[in-house]
Amino acid sequence: MKSLIVVLLTMSFSAFAGMAPEKLKTVESVKTELVKVASQYIGQGDPDFKIQNELMPYVERLLELAPQEPIKNRLDLLAGAWQQVWGPYEYRKNDRSVDPTTDVNNIYQVVFPDGYYYNVTNNLNRFSKDIRKVTLLRGEFNVNGGDDLKVQFNKLTSIKKLPENLRHVDLPALSESNELAGEKTDLSSELVKRFFKGGILSEVYTDADLRITIGQSDDENGVQGYLYVLKRVK
Repeated sequence: MKSLIVVLLTMSFSAFAGMAPEKLKTVESVKTELVKVASQYIGQGDPDFKIQNELMPYVERLLELAPQEPIKNRLDLLAGAWQQVWGPYEYRKNDRSVDPTTDVNNIYQVVFPDGYYYNVTNNLNRFSKDIRKVTLLRGEFNVNGGDDLKVQFNKLTSIKKLPENLRHVDLPALSESNELAGEKTDLSSELVKRFFKGGILSEVYTDADLRITIGQSDDENGVQGYLYVLKRVK
């Protein structure tokens, strides 16, 4: 029986662990493995960096196979809609925990080529997990040299629920043109700038369907050095 348990545990671990990055020879194989491993951790915090440390060798292997130009030359690729596979689930603290009001399966970012983007997600009741509202946080960015974008948030709004004929990633364009029905302001622009400090997004890797970013908040108590794995929303 003891031998059987050892075998089962080994099989379970092997099914969970990804293929070693150094054995992957193509960009597509690294991307597939990275997303597969990251997907296994959806909704999990990372207080001891264990998850990020497991993912980073895949990122490093990806960059070996596909070196990146400075972000100023990748802005066209960056534009569009992205869904978070894994990354921060708590932005106000640096303990790499999970905010119970965040819908971990619906975290989106829509980037516009003229220097702004929206984070869109469902805000949940922390106990029932019912959707309380859909929030939109707008930020503006400037190229800060190398791979870095300097970000400043300036608008926080919400609607009660997602319209049946729309996706989360459809909402930012409507908000930007003041055409989003039922949208209300959650905080004034001045308060957003005060309480959402902004920071740096280091755009490590970008292609047609995968984006790797490392976030750093200007607030020392906020997110620091947190890896984001995002996939393109078609």
